[in-house]
Amino acid sequence: MVIVQKLKSHKYEGKNSEELLNKALNELNASTDEVYTSIKEEAKTGLFKSKKYELTVVLKDDVVEYIKSYLKEITSLMGISVEFKTQKRPNYIKVNMMSDNSSILIGKNGRTMSSLQDLLRQSIQSKLGTRVNVILDANDYKEKQEKNIERLAVKLAKDVVKTNIEVKMDRMNSYERRLVHNRLSNFKGVTTESTGEEPNRCVVIKPVEK
Repeated sequence: MVIVQKLKSHKYEGKNSEELLNKALNELNASTDEVYTSIKEEAKTGLFKSKKYELTVVLKDDVVEYIKSYLKEITSLMGISVEFKTQKRPNYIKVNMMSDNSSILIGKNGRTMSSLQDLLRQSIQSKLGTRVNVILDANDYKEKQEKNIERLAVKLAKDVVKTNIEVKMDRMNSYERRLVHNRLSNFKGVTTESTGEEPNRCVVIKPVEK
């Protein structure tokens, strides 16, 4: 049985938050792009009131190792053999799970993978004290889905320009809607807007009045 390793963290206390961060980065030989930080402020009472800060610093490399350990534990319980490809970006960590049983990891319409992603984010947040944007994929399923959504958006946009009639796309989650908005943001002749209530919110592609 795989044991989930602890998420290594480094704690510092002092009266100046900026000095604490500089101290931490120097000791860890890291830059701000290589760490996640959370800070707590504690007001002191008494005759001489002052502030005290507690800084928690975690290396992104250690977060990646924790993610792999966490996912290995769950996939092992599922009886699935998985290898991981990870990408560290300024605003997120992407983990692609490579497996011969990717359909089980993905689930219907990606629901199993989405639930696993939520659990992983919550686990990291509970240990680190700050949210880390982790994006899970399995055998490039999500990447392929994103490309399909963007291709469909472009095709429909061309139809809208040609017919001058707006088109309502199928319901999408917020991430998928953002893909459409971003892809068509510079598409001449159309504008996009989200409409409806969750979970049936969707994107409408409209012709631009000439």
